[in-house]
Amino acid sequence: MEFKELSESDIDLIKQVYNKIDSRTECQKILSKKFNVTKRSVRNWAKKLGFNGTKFTPDNHSKILVYDIETSRGVFKAFWTGKQYLGYKQMIKEPAIISISWKWLGEDKIFDLTWDKNHSEKDMVKEFLDHYNKADMLIGQNNDNFDNRWVQARAMKYGFDFNTYIRSFDIMKQNKRLFRVVSYSMDYVSKFLNVTFKQSHEGILMWDMIEDGTPAQQKEYLQKMVDYNKGDIITTEEIYLKNRKYYGHKVHFGVLNGEEKYTCPNCGSSQIELYKTSITPAGTIQRIMKCNCEVKYKISNKQYMNLLDYKIKNL
Repeated sequence: MEFKELSESDIDLIKQVYNKIDSRTECQKILSKKFNVTKRSVRNWAKKLGFNGTKFTPDNHSKILVYDIETSRGVFKAFWTGKQYLGYKQMIKEPAIISISWKWLGEDKIFDLTWDKNHSEKDMVKEFLDHYNKADMLIGQNNDNFDNRWVQARAMKYGFDFNTYIRSFDIMKQNKRLFRVVSYSMDYVSKFLNVTFKQSHEGILMWDMIEDGTPAQQKEYLQKMVDYNKGDIITTEEIYLKNRKYYGHKVHFGVLNGEEKYTCPNCGSSQIELYKTSITPAGTIQRIMKCNCEVKYKISNKQYMNLLDYKIKNL
């Protein structure tokens, strides 16, 4: 069995054995029998998983995926011009994903994939899902309604597996929930917040060239679309980071990284302070906390008492 063949449950089992049994020799003996490999293989696996010689430490790198897709147009047959209803039976070519760009929050590198020379998206979707499924949370602009559902629909079409329980953070939805501004478009919000402006493009010409142009035109404009796609990623990340202190959270990254429930859900820090105490209509005490990263969040009174105990022990 190769290291790359280990599932997440296999990796969790390896870590638990090493954390519960002090003897490394005994760990290797148990795991080599379990996976039918040599003890040397087990030692190498442990090294790759970050074994520090005594115990495994929690993975403190949460994976937050910022991404964006661009899609092609459907082709339909109609009897006449003007406004009309187009049913799926009139469609002779369904839309597909042209390009996908993504990055991991806080990292510099932006990745991209495009459909192939035959305008097939299948291989691109399969490769992207390897990254999509590893994310702890997705971030995008209108991704709850558009990008997520598109990716998942194409995965369904080809029978690919995808994480149906993945957490999603839609910055457009959050902006509409919290703020009243003239427009919720990324172009307007990026200028309103004075972050990197959303890039412009040549409009529908770009789709005409990509879908129906000569091979040279398709190549040229496909690269333009990728560049536009990447620009969206940068702007999306900057809007999220600037407004994160207002947005709240979908995932408690502190707990995900092995910290206590009272820690900051954004960064996992215990350098937090009481911002305000609130009471629910049922009379339950809730504590609103503020972290050094400016994020505010609620914890129960029980968790607040646990925080005080922690601070007392570490005076």
